[in-house]
Amino acid sequence: MDGPHEGELLARAVDGDHAAFATLVDRHKDSLVNYLTHLCRDYSRAEEIAQESFVKLFRSGRRYSDRQLIAPLLFRIATNAFRSEERRSHRWSRLLTLVSRTETRPESPQKVLLEEEIRRKVTDSLARLPVPYRAALVLREIEGWSHQQIAEALGCRIGTVKSRIARGRDLLREMLAPYWTGENHGTEHREGLAVASAHRRLS
Repeated sequence: MDGPHEGELLARAVDGDHAAFATLVDRHKDSLVNYLTHLCRDYSRAEEIAQESFVKLFRSGRRYSDRQLIAPLLFRIATNAFRSEERRSHRWSRLLTLVSRTETRPESPQKVLLEEEIRRKVTDSLARLPVPYRAALVLREIEGWSHQQIAEALGCRIGTVKSRIARGRDLLREMLAPYWTGENHGTEHREGLAVASAHRRLS
C-alpha cells in the first residue's frame, strides 16, 4: 500500500491530523459496516456500532499506533461492541420479564410494538426510582455487574446491594401494575406513593 502505513496514520490522527483519520475511516468503513450488518441484520444499527468503533480506535490510538495493519484491531473493537450491546439487550429483556405480565408469543409486528411500548414504560418508571435503588438495579440488570462490583461502586455492603435490587424490582412492579391491568386512573398518584415510601425507607 502506497504512502504511510496505517499505524502512522493513526498516530497522526491522535495528534490532531483529521485528514489522516478520515483516510483510515474511508479505507475501512464499507467493509466494517458490511461485516456488522451480517452480525446484527440491521444496517442502521451496524452504522452506529461502526461509528462507535472508530471513536474507540481513535481514543486508544496511542497504544496501537505502532501497528501497520489496523483492520484486525478495528474489527475486534467492533465485534466486542456488538457483543456488549447484545448482552445489554438480553439483560433488558430479562428485566422486562421480571416486571411484566405479558405472555411469550411468536414474533410479530404487534409484539415488537408492544415490547417497545413496555420498554418505554419501564424506562420511565425506572427513572422515577430513588437513585440508590435505580443505580443498583441498572448496574445489575442492565450492565450485568456482580454484587461485589456494585458494592464497591456504590460504597455499601453486598447485603445492602441485594436489598436495594430486590426493593427496586418490587417498586417497579408496584408502579407498573396499573399498566398491566389497564387501571390507568390514579396511576400517577399510586406511583407517587410508591416513590415516597421508598424515600422514607432510605432516609
